[in-house]
Amino acid sequence: MWYSPESFVNVGAWASLIFLAPSEVTLTGGAAASARVAACDAPALSLPDSIELADGLQPMVRWALEYSPTFRQQCRTLAAAPGLRATVRVSVRTLGVTTRARTSFRQNQWGALDAEIAIQSAPEMIELISHEFEHLIEQLDGVDLNALARTGEARRLADGAFETTRAAAAGHRVAGEVVNNAPDRIRSAGASVWRALRCVVGARASAQR
Repeated sequence: MWYSPESFVNVGAWASLIFLAPSEVTLTGGAAASARVAACDAPALSLPDSIELADGLQPMVRWALEYSPTFRQQCRTLAAAPGLRATVRVSVRTLGVTTRARTSFRQNQWGALDAEIAIQSAPEMIELISHEFEHLIEQLDGVDLNALARTGEARRLADGAFETTRAAAAGHRVAGEVVNNAPDRIRSAGASVWRALRCVVGARASAQR
């Protein structure tokens, strides 16, 4: 649920080449950005390709997009952000650590942002993903975390990481919207996915012992 500003480092410029078949239509500039943003809504209900999800998370993210207006708005904001790359994965929680999720950032001199999100509590997956997405948006907004800490809207933890009231509120709001708006069959399916993820995370923890 928190992230480390100390993990910001200067990195080299990133570049990528996309090869399209002759029959494909290439979208550029504003048209491409509009298409990425539009994908957050029905019928696509998908995150932008700048955010890579670990296997198994796609169904829950789609449910969040379908049933949470707040999560869709987060998606639109992230989809419109140039230079953003993020990965979301499920990790094993270290013994004695109470952290449920963490985001680490790297930023180059041109402002491009690379983020790694680790979720360590499968039963709260939707809440934690939206919580960490809000941390990404805070960075895109240029939030001054030290200033927030002085006003009580953020707190700095012992290892130097920050937690913010804004991110916590966003996660709770998205989770509540999904619970309130999703039909019972979706909530039941979500519980099954969470159980499967817990089994995967547990197997990883056993393998590391």
